[in-house]
Amino acid sequence: MTRNWFVLPLILALAACGDGSGDGNGASLSVNSGEGNASIKADKDGRVAVKLPGFEGSIKLPKFDLKAENFDVDGLKLYPGSTIASLNVDANREAGGEDTVRVQFDSPAAADQVRSWFQEQMQAAGFTVTAKDGQFTGKTGEGSDFTLKLDAAGDSKSRGTLTVLGK
Repeated sequence: MTRNWFVLPLILALAACGDGSGDGNGASLSVNSGEGNASIKADKDGRVAVKLPGFEGSIKLPKFDLKAENFDVDGLKLYPGSTIASLNVDANREAGGEDTVRVQFDSPAAADQVRSWFQEQMQAAGFTVTAKDGQFTGKTGEGSDFTLKLDAAGDSKSRGTLTVLGK
């Protein structure tokens, strides 16, 4: 359970931001570990529902933006102007598995443009990148496996999911 308390400030920051547009459904984050599960969900108005081992509640927080620049994986940031829709952390290392971080985000550009931008940024950050069927796989600069999937989400918009595995 101690691990969940370390990530609580991050969870609350993400939850308080909503989706950044003022029009969406909000943001969510979940942390799953052998020590217990935690979830935080925020609506577009800043109402935050918190479920932690031994605690459950709902509070209203002031809204603020968590921008793409605030998210970093081994030197890689999200596409400029992107908003984080959800962030999931599965802490499985202590059980002999891999820790997994999955971030789902929306970008204000077409999927092909975002894909090209990510490929340049990943290579500059020392990632090894393989492109296949509209997604990237490979290793981060620190050697963790990753997958990045990007799909069109309307006119000049895209939705991406970045998954990073670590031991």
